Amino acid sequence: MVKANFYRKNGIYCGFIISGHAGGQYGQDIVCAGVSSAVMLTVNTVTDFFSSDADVKIQENKVGLRLNNPQKDNNARSLIFSLENHLKMLSDEYGGIRVVVTDS
Repeated sequence: MVKANFYRKNGIYCGFIISGHAGGQYGQDIVCAGVSSAVMLTVNTVTDFFSSDADVKIQENKVGLRLNNPQKDNNARSLIFSLENHLKMLSDEYGGIRVVVTDS
């Protein structure tokens, strides 16, 4: 199961942690490939294209991103929200993904 945890503070998206594996044979699972591609596109766009002030941690089967100034970075917040919606659509279509949004 892929676990997608998105974090908001006062309703503003400020980061996410994606971990796990959807199942099937490693490297051949369409769900994991879709999740991995979407997550890396999000991370790379936020950091390289938007030049957002963000902390990124990449480990085996786990990727996290936290915006340091989410109030000032509407583009990055929008992209994180888009990633959440994309993962929900993948989950609806194929299963294997649990999406959770936490407000603090």
